[in-house]
Amino acid sequence: MLVDRIFTPGLAQVAYFVADEDAGEAAIIDPRRDTEVYQAWCDERGWRVTAILETHVHADFVSGALEMARVTGAPLYASRLGNQDLPHTPVDDGDDITIGSLILRALWSPGHTPEHLSYLLIDPERGRDPVALFSGDALFVGEVGRPDLLGEDETQRLASQLYDTIANRFARLDDTVVVYPGHTAGSACGKKIGDAPHSTIGEEKRSNYAFQSTHEHEFVTTVLQDMPTPPTYYPVLKRVNKAGAQLLIELDHGHALTALDVTNLQETGALIVDTRTPDAFGNGHIPGAVFAGLGPNFTTWMGWLAPYDRDLVLILDADEEYTDALTELHRIGLDRVAGYLAGGMGAWRAAGKDIACLPQRTVHDLARRLASPDHGLLVLDVRSDDEWNEGYIAGARHRFAGEIAQGAAPPVDRETPVAVICGSGYRSSVAASLLQQRGYDRLINITGGMGAWNEANLPTIDS
Repeated sequence: MLVDRIFTPGLAQVAYFVADEDAGEAAIIDPRRDTEVYQAWCDERGWRVTAILETHVHADFVSGALEMARVTGAPLYASRLGNQDLPHTPVDDGDDITIGSLILRALWSPGHTPEHLSYLLIDPERGRDPVALFSGDALFVGEVGRPDLLGEDETQRLASQLYDTIANRFARLDDTVVVYPGHTAGSACGKKIGDAPHSTIGEEKRSNYAFQSTHEHEFVTTVLQDMPTPPTYYPVLKRVNKAGAQLLIELDHGHALTALDVTNLQETGALIVDTRTPDAFGNGHIPGAVFAGLGPNFTTWMGWLAPYDRDLVLILDADEEYTDALTELHRIGLDRVAGYLAGGMGAWRAAGKDIACLPQRTVHDLARRLASPDHGLLVLDVRSDDEWNEGYIAGARHRFAGEIAQGAAPPVDRETPVAVICGSGYRSSVAASLLQQRGYDRLINITGGMGAWNEANLPTIDS
């Protein structure tokens, strides 16, 4: 028996292989859309995938189940209650799926979604009892899946179902059962997910707050308390995954563009996405471009922006980054990618095109400015509510960058100089680029953000 995990940064998502080594057979649970890494895993071992399993209809990434089915010919198993339109074998609570001599037993575990299935792993060589639980988005390390993603009308019902899942299904499993969750820290599918790769039922009973509630009302209140706003794109991907995403080989993958091409596309409604560093963006970018730098935060903030109704044009540090950037966008269903500006901003400048800037200032610059009695500067803090409550700059105003991405007005006016700050300088660049699009032209971005401010022992106020 072998269990292996494939982690996807940015999404903080985990897919699992469960393999009978003697039989050379493997199942994959919750694959992402770009499947090359899974295929390579099997090819290296000479094994074949005989089952593709989905725990639920995902909201945070495009499922790769159809891609894997196309490549491997293996059957796709999904919850009957999901009512998905894609070709699949419906699975009910208690159904067994065999992988060589191994058994994956479906365990209905609603709460995050109504149809959610977890899978218990049974190895007959070790006995009749399960040795592991693939918990999908129902149970994480130190956390449970959020029940609020289907709207207010469903939240209370799902929260009650989640209580039943925890109290009457998971809690009755043996303490030694290993828990393999579908996400780690960094995913918005739970409030505060732990970063450990796995846990045990016993450890979760001892340390996970969700197992401490003895009454449903207490559980529901605790789970829903301080629930953060979900990213904009979640409802879109629910619909995509219910119907089944278009196969990657069927997509137009875009191409290299000239400065004139980019200008024409922008004039017809395309969104220019600058994927370089905050400093590079600040030093000069295409007017009207939005910042979303490549790296672990790229898919998160492209998801907050959710430009599913527009063509996208990418501005890169190097043309060679395009393939990876395109893959990241496809993972969250952003398939309308026209291409990238060949030669990047160098080509734009060489064409004599207009340049916009976002001045960059250090925390020491900001502190000196604020120390002046007539500085006239407002600080806009775009971190999350939790971060804000841990400490902020005196006189700062607060609006989460995700809310600005969704169209919320900032608590500042266009005539006042504004210093935008976050934790590191990334989210403040996202927010500032959006505000520039809306006509705010007296902005500066604070490099290093509140992390640098705190490291410099500059003063903060606690909520």
